[in-house]
Amino acid sequence: LVDKLNKAHEVAAREAREPLWQGRIALLGLFTLAAIRFLAYSEGNIPGYSVFGMHFLATAADLACAISSLPLFWTGTSGQCVTYGCVGPMLTLVFAMSAVDVGVLSSYLVVATPRPLAPGQRSYIDVMQAYVGVWDFALLASVSLQIALCTSAWRVYRELRLCGLYPPGGDVALTKVDDVSLFELVCEAEDVKYINECKCAGGNEVADVETVTVAVVRAGDGQQAAT
Repeated sequence: LVDKLNKAHEVAAREAREPLWQGRIALLGLFTLAAIRFLAYSEGNIPGYSVFGMHFLATAADLACAISSLPLFWTGTSGQCVTYGCVGPMLTLVFAMSAVDVGVLSSYLVVATPRPLAPGQRSYIDVMQAYVGVWDFALLASVSLQIALCTSAWRVYRELRLCGLYPPGGDVALTKVDDVSLFELVCEAEDVKYINECKCAGGNEVADVETVTVAVVRAGDGQQAAT
């Protein structure tokens, strides 16, 4: 059992090396983005009143994603985030925050308007900043980095499931699966199994109803032919 567990850890570490590094780069980008936003705010470059809430929500989503996923990408596939069974909830949180960020960007594109310029001579830089400023670029970068982080977290989670290391504490041979459902982005593995069982049960009930219906129709046709 110990040999199987060690081999599973080796396979998971090898297969998850690339998404782990991609996630670390995305985390570095999110923390850098938070620093840029702080510097812009401290310099008096504040977004307009109509979009301030959107930028605040995007910033909060970035910090939530970065802080919650930092243990996994810092310690890797053999860290405490995996052994304590925290990867699933972390993945759900990162996916939810990414969806929030995409929704914020969509709303921003609908309501955002160019910043008014002062009268007088205007440079090309001033005109460009009026249409697309540092907060606009930060929002676009936020969505891109969060999607990259969510994708990396999903790839790491998928490798852990395929190797039988998640959920932790079980036999690797029994926990190992051949495929991972996308429903596990929002549900635990046990909940997805129940969903699949409900689908199978529903399909069998539909098949039984169709069989009974065909039998009744055939019986009716037989009675009409006999009369």
